[in-house]
Amino acid sequence: MGKANLKFKTLAQYKAPFNYELSGRHFHIFLDNGSEYSLIFLDGENLQYAKKGESYIWDYYECMKGDDTTYFVHVRPLEFNGKVSYNWIIDTAQNLVTLVITEEGVIPAAERLIRVTPIFGAIKVPGRKLNEKRHFFTDRMVGKHICWQYNPDFSIQHIYHKPTLYRLPLYDVEGIKKKHEAETDPRERERRAAMLDRFERTKDTYPFCEEPCFHITINESLNLFCFVEENETLMDPLKAIGGGGLILLQDIERLTDVGVGFSLGEYYMLSAFGSENEDGDEVDNLIAPYDQTKLETIPCIYTIDL
Repeated sequence: MGKANLKFKTLAQYKAPFNYELSGRHFHIFLDNGSEYSLIFLDGENLQYAKKGESYIWDYYECMKGDDTTYFVHVRPLEFNGKVSYNWIIDTAQNLVTLVITEEGVIPAAERLIRVTPIFGAIKVPGRKLNEKRHFFTDRMVGKHICWQYNPDFSIQHIYHKPTLYRLPLYDVEGIKKKHEAETDPRERERRAAMLDRFERTKDTYPFCEEPCFHITINESLNLFCFVEENETLMDPLKAIGGGGLILLQDIERLTDVGVGFSLGEYYMLSAFGSENEDGDEVDNLIAPYDQTKLETIPCIYTIDL
């Protein structure tokens, strides 16, 4: 994901339409970290929100729908100058929420690494007690290999190796070389050249992709998945690649997803459809050379007890 300005826009090009159904609605939210929020959706693109006791902030938002009653709302608060994003999973069927916060520039090991923090909570409905249930961490996706198609020219297989580890298939370096040589689009040539440079620079220290992740059960058919390219960054001598990731609300029955792709300074909503590779992948059987105890981008993975 190193050349994000080229590749990420391509991923977002064929995304599903934004959803505007939250326009005019208000949500009183209690998070398990003690924060209490009011979210007022002014229309299909603007909202006001505030922590209890603080002034309301007016910001722009984007929304996509995971199923009939679940919304993925993406906000980049102006007060943080683009370095923080709030990603609200609003579950109106169960009156539950999960807030996923991304933060740039908070990990000393590398500037481009982005910390991701999920926080569970519930929506207060007048006259009712707060729902005691919560969305929760899960291992139900472990062992699955799903190929996600983001546009006619790009698909990628996600290997859900462990509850807290995600893998990718081995890179076809020779295939990328051939495509690079035949490519006439200057932007695509630049992107593939950058990929080849990355492979050459990290082939000994980063032989295949294994990155920290988490899975959260939203309901029987929806899964919230996130990974960050931390090992890729830390294994690069220049620390000039990786650091990005995805936060995806996945329909694991229909094999569709919506969500946010991110890298340093860039965030965009996207969607995809998938198919399961029931034959598995050889990468699942490889021994990883990475020390997962030193990763910092997703602190919650060290508290997951399944």
